[in-house]
Amino acid sequence: MAQGFSEDFGSLKNDLWHVAEYDFDHPMFDTDWRTDHATVEDGLTLRVAPQTGKANGFTGGSIRRTLPTHYGRYSAIIHPAAGEGLVTGFFTYTGPAYGTRHDEIDIEFLGKDTTRLHAAWFVDGVLNSRFIDLGYDAAAAPRLYAFDWLPDRIRWYADGELILEITEADGPLPHVPGMLFANLWAADHSVAIWSGKTRPDISATARMNCASFAPWTGSGFDAPRQSCDGASGTERLASANR
Repeated sequence: MAQGFSEDFGSLKNDLWHVAEYDFDHPMFDTDWRTDHATVEDGLTLRVAPQTGKANGFTGGSIRRTLPTHYGRYSAIIHPAAGEGLVTGFFTYTGPAYGTRHDEIDIEFLGKDTTRLHAAWFVDGVLNSRFIDLGYDAAAAPRLYAFDWLPDRIRWYADGELILEITEADGPLPHVPGMLFANLWAADHSVAIWSGKTRPDISATARMNCASFAPWTGSGFDAPRQSCDGASGTERLASANR
C-alpha cells in the first residue's frame, strides 16, 4: 500500500516532486513545460504564458509525484485559472511512458466556464467524463476539491460535498496505480469546442495551497496527520482566502 502524504508546498522536494521541463508534443496541448512556471511560496503557483518561435504557442507549469499511488482519497485546495482555452488539472495518470496501459482520474477546470468541474477517467486509453455544475465560480476563490478512487467506484467532491459517483455498473474503472499531477496548460485550437479558443496573448496563474493522499485500507482511509480535508486543511483554506 502506498504511503499517505500531505503537501503544503513550502518547497518542492526533489525526491518527492518532479517539475517538468520539456517541449511537449500532444495533439490536445499548445503548451511546452517550463520549471519556472511551477513555483512555491506559501503554496504552489502554476503559470501559463505565450511564447514565440516554437511549435506550441504557450509555456505552462506541471508537477508530479515521483512515487505511484493507488486507491485512496486525493484532496487539494485549488484556485483555478480563468480564460478561454486554459485548463487547470489535478489528476492521477499512468501510461506507456511508465510501462503500463493508460489509466487516469481527473479533476479539471476549463477556464472558459469555471462554474463547472470536469470529472474525467480513462481506462486503457478510453475517456469517460462528466461536467458538474458547482453553483459558484471556482476561479473566484480557492476551495477544497477531492476524489475517492476505490476498487469499485470513484467519487468526486467539492467543498466536502459529493458531486458525482460512478461505479463498475457504469463501465470499467481505472485500476493501475498512477502518478499524481497538477498542471496548468493552454489547449490546442483543434479542441476549442471543448476548451474554448485560447487568446494568443493570454497569461494566467492557478494556485494550489495543499495536496494530500490518504490510502484506502479496505475499510476506510488512512489519512495523514495534516490532510487537506482535515483541521489543518481548514486552516490552510482560511489562510488562502485572506
